[in-house]
Amino acid sequence: MVPIVVFLICLITGALSSDNGLGALPPMGWNTWCTDGSCGRDVCYESEIKEVALAMKANGMQAAGYNYVNLDDCWAAETRDKDGNIQPDPSRFPSGIAELVSWLHDKGFKFGLYTSAGIYTCSHGERPLPIPGSYGHYKEDALTFAKWDVDYVKLDWCATVFPNGTRMDQQTQTNQFYDAMNATGKPMWLNFHCGDPPQTWCQRDGNSYRIGPDHHDNWSNTIQCINALKGLAKTAGPKTGWNDPDFLETAGQGGCGQDHCPGQTPTEYRTVFSLWSIASAPLIVATDVRNLTALQKEILLNTELIAVDQDRLAIGGGLIGTWACDGPKGVCEIWGKPLYDGSYVVGLFNSDIASHSITLDFNLIGKKGQVLKVRDLWQHRDLGTFTGSYSTVVMSHETVVIKLSV
Repeated sequence: MVPIVVFLICLITGALSSDNGLGALPPMGWNTWCTDGSCGRDVCYESEIKEVALAMKANGMQAAGYNYVNLDDCWAAETRDKDGNIQPDPSRFPSGIAELVSWLHDKGFKFGLYTSAGIYTCSHGERPLPIPGSYGHYKEDALTFAKWDVDYVKLDWCATVFPNGTRMDQQTQTNQFYDAMNATGKPMWLNFHCGDPPQTWCQRDGNSYRIGPDHHDNWSNTIQCINALKGLAKTAGPKTGWNDPDFLETAGQGGCGQDHCPGQTPTEYRTVFSLWSIASAPLIVATDVRNLTALQKEILLNTELIAVDQDRLAIGGGLIGTWACDGPKGVCEIWGKPLYDGSYVVGLFNSDIASHSITLDFNLIGKKGQVLKVRDLWQHRDLGTFTGSYSTVVMSHETVVIKLSV
C-alpha cells in the first residue's frame, strides 16, 4: 500500500508543477502596453524596444531585477507567411524578432512576446486587418518562438468563439498551448488568463496566470484587482504558479502630449506596488521608463519592497486580517507574509476615503505579546521596538508597509 500512496503523491505534485523548470520567483520586467501612447493602443517599434532596454540598464531598473523586456499585442504582422508561420510586422520590426532577442540577450535581458489562444489577437494595433492568433498553430508557433530564442510568452484569450457560436474551452486550449511550448525543449515562461475567479486547473499550466480584470489606471479598477488578489496567497508559488493581478501602471500612460498622464495619486501607485509585492505578484511595468519620474524612481526602485516580492521563501502573501477602525466595515485591511530570514512583512491598507488608525496585533502573525523591531519599508527607517502590537494612522488609499523582526 505504501508504494501506491507514494505514487499518488508524486502524481498530484507533478500535476501541480510547471514542467519547464522556470518560475522559482515571480518575474520582473517591462511591457509595451502603456508606453507608446495610451494603454491598449498596441503600437510598438524595434527602435523603441532598444531605447527602453538601454534606459533600463542606465536608470537602475535592470540592476534592481527588472530583466524581462516584453512586447504586448503590437508586434505581429497581419498575415502569416506563405508556409503558415507567424511573423513580425516588417514596418515595426525590420530586423526581425530573432535579431532583437539576440540584441537583448547580449545586454543581459530576457525577451517576451504576446499571442492569443484564439483565432485572432485582441487588437488590430491601428492596422486595418485583425492580427492572427495561435489557434490551429500552437505547435508551429511554439517552435517559431523557440527558434527565435523567446524567454516568455503571454497567452491572451481573445477571438475564442467560432463563427457557428461554439466557444473554445479555455482549459483545453491552454493545456495544448503549454504542452506545445514544453515539447520544443526550450524553457519559456507562460503567462495566461485563468478566469475571474481563477480556476484550479490553472495550477497545471505555465508559470503565472491572470486572476482578475485588466488593470486600468484608475482607483475604481485598481480596487477590483486588489480584491481579486487578496485571498489567493495559498495558491502562489513555484509549483502552482504566481497570481498575476496585471501590470504596474506607475505614473500613468502616455498619449496626452507628455510622457506620463497619471490616472491615480502617488499614494495609490505606492499601494499597488506594496500589495503586489506582498502577494509575490509579477512586477511588470507597462509605462514609459525611458525618463523615469521622481515618483517612478521612488516606487519602482524600492529595493526593500522588491526584496519582499522576490523573497527566497517563495510563497504568496495576502489578506491576513482586518481592523475594526472607525470607518465602514472591512476598509482597514491587514496584509502579510513571512519572509525567509524569519521576519514578517505586513501591509496596513486603508481602502476608505478618510484616514484611519490601524493596529496590528502581533498575535495575528503568531507573535503574541512579543517585543518586535519595526521597520517602515517606504520611509526606509527603523521605527523602534514595540510590545504586543503596532498602531499608525493610514491615509486614504494608503498602504503602510512594515517589516517585523525579533
